[in-house]
Amino acid sequence: MKKPQIAGTVPEDRLPVQEVFGPVPQGEGPYTGRCACFIRLGRCNLHCPPCDSKRTWDVSRYDLAVTCPPRTAQEIVESAEEHGAESGITVITGGEPLLWQGKPAWRQVLTALPGDIHMETNGTILPNAFTAERVTHFSVSPKIGRMGAGDPAKRRIRPEVLGGFAELARAGRAAFKFVVADTGEVEEAAQLVRESRIPHDKVWIMPLGADDATWTAVGRGIVEQVMGRGFNFSGRLHLTLGVR
Repeated sequence: MKKPQIAGTVPEDRLPVQEVFGPVPQGEGPYTGRCACFIRLGRCNLHCPPCDSKRTWDVSRYDLAVTCPPRTAQEIVESAEEHGAESGITVITGGEPLLWQGKPAWRQVLTALPGDIHMETNGTILPNAFTAERVTHFSVSPKIGRMGAGDPAKRRIRPEVLGGFAELARAGRAAFKFVVADTGEVEEAAQLVRESRIPHDKVWIMPLGADDATWTAVGRGIVEQVMGRGFNFSGRLHLTLGVR
């Protein structure tokens, strides 16, 4: 598999957008059920084999210029407003959205979006001061186990970055979500939680699975261990309901 394409040729006044959709219920983590609009940006600095958003980064299968065309800040914000941004939270996801925080278009989008902004990140890049100020909540998902099998640990696990997000978690502005396939991966997550001093009550363990039946089966196999560790359990509401 080719390495993910990170920057490519995206003009400074634009961001690569794979899709904007909503309003839908947030399906995962501590804000499950909240009315949400999603903005999915293109490109990533990791490539996870079970990823359900490969159109954002997998250049071996997709032409990212087609799947993630550059759009202006105004176009992105207008599309988000058409998809429920003013009714609930707006979740910026990817790919890895924090790759773009140095671009002028990033500041323009975050400034213009209405309401609370949430951001989903793989935990390898810290937010800059502007991003940290504007984003209400960070959902940090370090890649372990099967999710992390496509990259070496030194690329996907950055202790200094996880430590920064752990501070945000202690301040009530971030939560950690680990996608796991079995009890061994729950233990891998627990070890990283200890090493990074992540508060247990800010940790959600989510079963790996691309459909309702799969993640439910995996969940039944790990839920007792997750509860025993004092972590939270995350379902995937959108899979259960059959929505985006």
